[in-house]
Amino acid sequence: MKQLFKLFLLLISIIVATASHARCERTYTALNASDSYATPLNFGALNLSSAYLQPVGTVLGHTVVPPSHRGIAPSTVIWTCDEADLANAYFLVATNGDEPFGGHVEVGVADGLAGVYATWWQYVGLKQSMDNVVFSRYWKRLDIKNYNLVNGRAEIRLMDIPPLEATLYKVSSLPYYSRGSFCNTNMIKSGTYQRGLLSNSTASYTSCNQPSAYIQLGGNSNVTFYGWTPDKEGADSNSSFNFWAGFGIGYGLNTSSSTLTQAQTCVARNATPTVNFPSIAAAQLRSGATAEAQFNVEIECSNTAVSGTATDQVAIGFQPSNSAYVNAQNLNLTNANGSSNYLISDDYTNTQSAKGVGIKLQNANTQTDMLFLNQYAISGGGQSAGWYPVLDGNPSQTGSQQAGYTSYMQQYRAILQKLPNEDPKPGKVKASATVVVKVQ
Repeated sequence: MKQLFKLFLLLISIIVATASHARCERTYTALNASDSYATPLNFGALNLSSAYLQPVGTVLGHTVVPPSHRGIAPSTVIWTCDEADLANAYFLVATNGDEPFGGHVEVGVADGLAGVYATWWQYVGLKQSMDNVVFSRYWKRLDIKNYNLVNGRAEIRLMDIPPLEATLYKVSSLPYYSRGSFCNTNMIKSGTYQRGLLSNSTASYTSCNQPSAYIQLGGNSNVTFYGWTPDKEGADSNSSFNFWAGFGIGYGLNTSSSTLTQAQTCVARNATPTVNFPSIAAAQLRSGATAEAQFNVEIECSNTAVSGTATDQVAIGFQPSNSAYVNAQNLNLTNANGSSNYLISDDYTNTQSAKGVGIKLQNANTQTDMLFLNQYAISGGGQSAGWYPVLDGNPSQTGSQQAGYTSYMQQYRAILQKLPNEDPKPGKVKASATVVVKVQ
């Protein structure tokens, strides 16, 4: 009995000792969430215009930031945990809650825009999400879905962090707050976070070096973290930022090249929703035949807007769906700047989809071949990037319901044809793209 009792104590001590070594630790020691190290949220050129063309709630910009934009190898191991800890470990995400212009004030609430926080640009709000989890001031859990398992240890790599989706909205009010700011509280009306024009001045520029969001590794009380204590799920990032600065990753407009202007602009009011091609045989496509269909885009412009692709001019482009863009990439059809000559089926890899075919685009009035935009429809780059003067080809005027504005009907031609170095195979073609009209 005495020997059995000793053996039982020995087993217990071994189990406890083993459990005490189960832990998560930071593997990438250069991890830095300091302000200047924020992963940039690049939207390109942004524009605020009249309430008629841009009512409150208008989407001013949208981008998706993959983890690779951090600037280090995607395979870099950031954190390592025991495999057994994965059930209790997770990512934590939040806005920069202690900065009025970085995620402290949910300014979109007044406009019915949940999760939209004030930026340093006046009347511009930012919404951020990862894996359909919308960021707020309060730390939210994000499940770890991907990792690399090595000898019972789970390696959480940079590539295992979900892409961050960010959207900018026009909002109706400026943020109200009681705490101080690390930035000039007058806010800016144009420019970048590195050089913005103050709202109370015509020539005074300043900067704001504050991120917009963070991600860290967290977990419940069953996980031991070596070297730091993560914040708790549900804690307010206004006062809870234990991870900062060496144990998380920041995201921000402060390190981006995004620029806000207040130029006169145009908007797309309507477009032919579905473009139907006549049936065509694979043999005809092989011999060089094409199937064509025309479609219209209704555009309304301020009479003082300038059509073109230079700075502060208004351009139009066609942004492929994410799946169509990825399929074009896989077929090596994208250019160095991300534009593409062809729109590929959204479900190109489906067995029911036609193979070896793509859709080209033309301005019906000028007969000019057009490229499709890159994945994020970032402004700039001109025609080689898929941007064209919005009124190219002198489209017909259709009047307007508002003085100082004119509506136009622009005509385009979609052409289904054989892809270079591909053999057409019968099937369905279903491809989608979005009309984008932006100040450059």
